[in-house]
Amino acid sequence: MGRMDIVIPDELEDDFRKAVAVKLGLKKGNVSIAVEEAIKEWLLDEGNKNKKPNK
Repeated sequence: MGRMDIVIPDELEDDFRKAVAVKLGLKKGNVSIAVEEAIKEWLLDEGNKNKKPNK
């Protein structure tokens, strides 16, 4: 399992933690679950941007 240490603006962190608490609750580990979900979604979106349209 990988580990990443990142730096983000305080306001973004606060907003993210609040959104995680609303969606998943305050249980330990939920922020990690939400970050994993967000990274997967970002990768899917980026992959779709790189696909060439079918002619």
